[in-house]
Amino acid sequence: MKNRLKLHRGLRAPLLGAAALLLAAGGCGKEPNHHQDTFLEFPHAMPLMARELQTHAAPAPWTSGRSIAVHGDELFVVDTENGDLVVLDRHALEVTRVIPVGERPEQVVVGPDGTAWVTVRFGGELVRVAPGGQQVAARAEVGTEPFGLALDAEAKTLFVTLSGEDRVAVVDPATLATVQSQTTLERPRAIAVSPKGWLTVAHQSDDALTFDLATSGLITDVSGARTLRRNVPSDLMTFTGVDGTKRATRAIAATVHPETGGALIAHITANPGDENDALSADRPETSAPSSGGYGSTSTTTANEFSVPSRPVELAVTALGGDGSIVPATGSLPVKDPASGEPMTHRVEQPSDINHHPTWTLAFVTGFGSDNVLALNTAAADPMVAPLAEFKVGHAPKAIAFSADGLHAYVLNAHDYTVSELDLAPLMAMKPTEQVTPRQDDTPFAMNAASDTFGPVTKPLNLAAARAKAFGVDPLPPAVRRGARVFTYARNERMSHAGSFACGTCHFEGTEDKIVWMIGDGPRQTPALAGRLADTAPYNWNGTKPELQGNMVQTVERMGGKGLTNKELEDLEQFMLHGLHAPPNPYQRPEGLTEQEEWGRQIFNRPDVGCGTCHSGVALTDGRNHDVGTATPAEIALWKQRKARGEEVEASPGLLNTPTLRGLHYTAPYLHTGAAETLHDVLEQTATTMGKTIHLTDDERDALVAYLLTL
Repeated sequence: MKNRLKLHRGLRAPLLGAAALLLAAGGCGKEPNHHQDTFLEFPHAMPLMARELQTHAAPAPWTSGRSIAVHGDELFVVDTENGDLVVLDRHALEVTRVIPVGERPEQVVVGPDGTAWVTVRFGGELVRVAPGGQQVAARAEVGTEPFGLALDAEAKTLFVTLSGEDRVAVVDPATLATVQSQTTLERPRAIAVSPKGWLTVAHQSDDALTFDLATSGLITDVSGARTLRRNVPSDLMTFTGVDGTKRATRAIAATVHPETGGALIAHITANPGDENDALSADRPETSAPSSGGYGSTSTTTANEFSVPSRPVELAVTALGGDGSIVPATGSLPVKDPASGEPMTHRVEQPSDINHHPTWTLAFVTGFGSDNVLALNTAAADPMVAPLAEFKVGHAPKAIAFSADGLHAYVLNAHDYTVSELDLAPLMAMKPTEQVTPRQDDTPFAMNAASDTFGPVTKPLNLAAARAKAFGVDPLPPAVRRGARVFTYARNERMSHAGSFACGTCHFEGTEDKIVWMIGDGPRQTPALAGRLADTAPYNWNGTKPELQGNMVQTVERMGGKGLTNKELEDLEQFMLHGLHAPPNPYQRPEGLTEQEEWGRQIFNRPDVGCGTCHSGVALTDGRNHDVGTATPAEIALWKQRKARGEEVEASPGLLNTPTLRGLHYTAPYLHTGAAETLHDVLEQTATTMGKTIHLTDDERDALVAYLLTL
């Protein structure tokens, strides 16, 4: 086998088939297992060496916001759990000011004179702190759940994403008055202002929007949605046939590319599979597992090797100077010198991306992997040129740079520290000889060269130079430990080879909007935040009466070795008490509107029947019902199993009644995600889920208006 590990088709893994090749990694807080039998040999390339920027001046750091910012000798850190903006001396890493700003602040930008602006998500506010200020100088309501923040280059216009309203607000930074707003796609997150005169908005989905800006800095026209990349360089080395099923998600970070004037968006690309995967996995004659797992069941590989195909992977999408998507480059992956993995596999749950001020370097923080990955943006596709990994603290959330580019500062959200990175080694990397794949390694060997026109180098493994605390975790110990279990992906007790964690699909307890193929068929990721207490039994099939029991089943499906009892207890505490449901814009202090009250009455009418199953405080009866939403694949699976004499439900569409809490943020709906809106739900189940076929349009509008308030 030429020293290559052959794919073991019977291996139980979080993804069926190709994902069985996931590389093994150590448990929580440990480095990957370096035993010889955990590695796979695969053709790999060396990354292009970074260089100094060819532009005269990089975009101002305030043109894209994040949870940490540098201004001169000061660091501005957003302490979300404590509701503070913390200012530190950059050299000593000592706290000099703590400024209470409001409930769950998210991002900060600091203008050229030291004025700071902060989004306060759960307060629905934007606040301003004067240079050297000890308290908030001004605050204003801007809308529901302000998240991302950016100033234009002249610091004359603020742009704020309102995740709870699917809008971008244009704000006067001096008065904090909203000048204009523009509708976006669902749940906008990150925002970046291009020096080319346009705005990038990344969403918690697979699309980004670009807006043209007038000379006054106001949004004037929507240029259109840009679908984020779904493939990554290592896809070249796999033969899984999954291009049509891959999705992008978790696009919560963006920055400006200095040389092109475009943007870089960090996100996840996922491989959920399709209905054929569920059917083929259920047939006893196939070699794929018969249950569990997520996604594609394909096991075809080339010449007995493959680069690991994972359920979810880091991706970085580049937008050019005109706002269009830069085509992804097919390339051999770069191998991590320490673990033997592709380097881009080392980063889990990307939480920020920021470009270096003087070199062709972009840095991605791995919230679920406690590291930062440096990519070379001299390559048209930065993913083909990962240069270094830095180990930092727990749950790194954001990164910012000193003006001279010699140091980077990382906000570690779970241990309330700032890590300082010495970036000099990246600027002193030496050229080396490119790895040349053998022709028998891959039929694409002659076509696998990346766009690396220049000297290549060996990637580095580095660590933070130092770290200092900026705050104290206010969470109870069990909830604090549970947050770690929920987030940290390099825990092989949680998933096979430590490849993903709860937080991978459930960003902040929400959902990835993806329908995954599991052993029973398609299942949309359910939202968790604010939707678990008193809603047993759990999962779409309603098979687990207790939350911990459902966790055990989920971990088994993810291919994990099994969480300890203590981990399960802590995780339950975090999921029940540590996750925060997004603010509901439809819940008002004055109560229901006339239309919403009418909808409430319709909801409870016997001839409609919504309140029959969605009953009580939990808005669920805890029972299974068939409302006619089973897919052809689910029906075929049910028939296959029944024909084999297996015990099956009375019908293939029996599913647990979901709670109606949080409907305002959990679209699409149904277990298949087939209903984009609540109106679609009523239309698709008009005679099977209660009875709404006889309602007038006005009655349906009123019912939907009420449902959104729940």
